[in-house]
Amino acid sequence: MPFQLPAKDIFPNTAVRYPNLWILVSERLAANYWRALKFAVERLEESAEMFNDYGYFHTAEGCDAVGRRRGLSYVELGENGEFSHDHELHLRFYTHALRELSPVTIDGLPYYPIAISVHFEVDRPAYLHPYVDDCPVCGCTGEYAQYDDPAARNRASNLKNERIHDPLGLEAALYGTIRGKRIALIQGLDRFRAEYAMRIEEFESPRADINTAKLGLVYFT
Repeated sequence: MPFQLPAKDIFPNTAVRYPNLWILVSERLAANYWRALKFAVERLEESAEMFNDYGYFHTAEGCDAVGRRRGLSYVELGENGEFSHDHELHLRFYTHALRELSPVTIDGLPYYPIAISVHFEVDRPAYLHPYVDDCPVCGCTGEYAQYDDPAARNRASNLKNERIHDPLGLEAALYGTIRGKRIALIQGLDRFRAEYAMRIEEFESPRADINTAKLGLVYFT
């Protein structure tokens, strides 16, 4: 049977959004949950150059660990450059609940699920973090203009987080692109197709408790 996404309430109530990136590592590649987590982290380090500048272990928004890739996609913006900024790929790992459930059987094979909330946002300068709405990379522009939230101009809102920054982060992590264009300096998890038996599935949120626009499942078999 296919992977059944667990209910959101297995995660801490401080977890603002449902994890949108799931890396499923088979027992052929990892003997236990911690080895599967190590496998997932190493693949993200290799592809997205994720770095542990937080020391990984962290508790922001109910997570158990955090990684980032900073210094991406610099944009010059504003009449005097006052809205110029670079971006970061930000990943929060939720491990505590899932290590109790592992492994799960999918199509007859046992897998360890690694749950990650990933988003792409303004990084520096810090006073612009996390939103510049007119940014052609991460803002309420182009195909994402419909999610403009005038009540939260250049500030975070649930609508923009769920409908813009989460899907952009997922795209960057999976394919190393933003809005279909290659991001300099990083690659996506799809780069491992030549090294592993793997597949990627993407779909829109199927349930009310999954409060993020799009999910990606990456199977390493």
